[in-house]
Amino acid sequence: MAQKTYNVTLARRADGMLLAHIEFLARVSPAAARRLLTDFKKAIERIANNPFEFSFADEIDALGIPSETYRKCIFNERYKALFLIENDNVYIDAIIDCRQDNSELF
Repeated sequence: MAQKTYNVTLARRADGMLLAHIEFLARVSPAAARRLLTDFKKAIERIANNPFEFSFADEIDALGIPSETYRKCIFNERYKALFLIENDNVYIDAIIDCRQDNSELF
């Protein structure tokens, strides 16, 4: 039996966030920017294969978002993709640098 694969959609805002992180890193270290993009692609594959392996992003409860809404995928040691699962679709809504204050994200 073939493994189910989920359709992963990157929101325009999340795409912009990822691009901003890559552009910032590229100014400091092009190699680090390439690693970030490579690790993000691997994270997308993992999410597509089994989005339920990732825990809920409980830390966003303080932002008024209900528990068990968003899941998080940590990649490149310090970045987090926040996503929702709806049927066979996964929607990535944000790419966050975990070292920054993201209280105004939502």
